[in-house]
Amino acid sequence: MTLFIGDLLAPALAMGLALSFINVSAESAPAVLGRRARFFANTLVGCIVVIGGLIYFGEDGKMATYALLVLCVAASQWFLTRGWHWTEQSGNETDESQE
Repeated sequence: MTLFIGDLLAPALAMGLALSFINVSAESAPAVLGRRARFFANTLVGCIVVIGGLIYFGEDGKMATYALLVLCVAASQWFLTRGWHWTEQSGNETDESQE
């Protein structure tokens, strides 16, 4: 049982760990939370998605669940690193270079 839970949540833990070291908005705005808090937040989002996929599909390992995992954790990381500030900044640079 413990091994199944570990295997079930391993993708969420890996995504949370990998994304906790990425700060998209390093030049525009500081992240909302620190690295450790982003790890826990992204891992929590990932665990919810993986468990939801298990409940919805009735089995573990569906590609749709993993696709949703990537989208949801990426959205969480975008929010936690204030990704919209980076988008606004890069959009302004493009407008100035066209003038």
